[in-house]
Amino acid sequence: MQHHGNHNVSVRVTQTAGARVLFASYGGLDVTQKVQHMFNTHRHVKIGPGEYVKHFGDPAPGEFKDFVVLAVNGANKCCCHIAAENQPTDVSMGPQNSSPRTAPAHGSEILAANYGGVDVTAQCRDVFNHKGGLHFEKSMNDMFGDTLPGVEKVLAVVFKTTKGPTPHRAGTYWSEAEKPNLTRDGHQARGPSHHQPPAQQSRGMPGHHHHHHQAPPPTTGPRVLFASYGGSDVTHSVQGMYNSHRGKLSIAGGQYVTHFSDPFPGQLKDFVVMTVDNGNNSQVHVAAENSPTHIDGSAAQHSTPHHGPPPHASEIIQANYGGADVTAKCKELFNRRHGLRFERSMNDTFGDTLPGVSKRLAIIYMTKSGNIPHRACAHYGESDKPHIPHQN
Repeated sequence: MQHHGNHNVSVRVTQTAGARVLFASYGGLDVTQKVQHMFNTHRHVKIGPGEYVKHFGDPAPGEFKDFVVLAVNGANKCCCHIAAENQPTDVSMGPQNSSPRTAPAHGSEILAANYGGVDVTAQCRDVFNHKGGLHFEKSMNDMFGDTLPGVEKVLAVVFKTTKGPTPHRAGTYWSEAEKPNLTRDGHQARGPSHHQPPAQQSRGMPGHHHHHHQAPPPTTGPRVLFASYGGSDVTHSVQGMYNSHRGKLSIAGGQYVTHFSDPFPGQLKDFVVMTVDNGNNSQVHVAAENSPTHIDGSAAQHSTPHHGPPPHASEIIQANYGGADVTAKCKELFNRRHGLRFERSMNDTFGDTLPGVSKRLAIIYMTKSGNIPHRACAHYGESDKPHIPHQN
């Protein structure tokens, strides 16, 4: 997608072998699975102006949002496509370049970050909050590892900015050879920037809304590490709710759609929250969508016990270990013959993702409750050896 004044220009490219969607975000809401499904079904991603809410819900009413797609193109290079919510997206991966960067050089908060298909939000937030901006002293491969060997990678970042009269959940990106330069509001910019403030009128920004800054999530004490609604990542929203209510989270049964929209209509969905309690232990709270959630970080907490038969899965949707996204690794281990089985300890499999904390692995998987698809959750302690058989 390219932005030229008031004109909306879409770039359509030709599908070739190896092209794929790695990550997608709408205003900080992770919509990767839905966009991958669109691409795999239609061999392209095509969304008209103003239709993003219809597909993904509205993660932040009253704020202007970018739609971001990180993909591998037909030339085996990562490219990042960014469209304002009033502009179309028409992408069918081929040898094409990323969208022109039009994001501002200042932001108030990192909402999401992905490097070559791997979630690096936590690392980017840490740098952003402690260094006054997203400024790397090392190369991206040194920072994050070579997340996609043999592919020229891109770092995609979704962030909140206060430039202009309207809050904006903007997208930007840098190639692996570049040094990101995104300065946190209230800090001095470092050197020249490649970015210019967006042309707000040409992008159809709505009128002024009052904006309240959300503090970055805490890194010690009781806190939310991860949250999912049916496999849609809602961590950022839940952290905001938890922090603004002083370590408490309460959602009535049947009200999850009100807070997070419905990522997969017609399918049963579990609401999952991974926390660290006041004893420095990780806990996983699971509620069916018609059951309430009540979490109090100041009280002793225990993970939701598993009821019913052992889980069987037709697909691994999402996985998180101690706050780190381990979906790719769990999908790699999952197969039709053995399902998901671990031969090594979790720390050997995923690394010690949260040193000093007793961690848990939460897995969101597809199964069936009767004849109805169910996006369910199973969770395990770090000393457990999970085994989720494949559901034929």
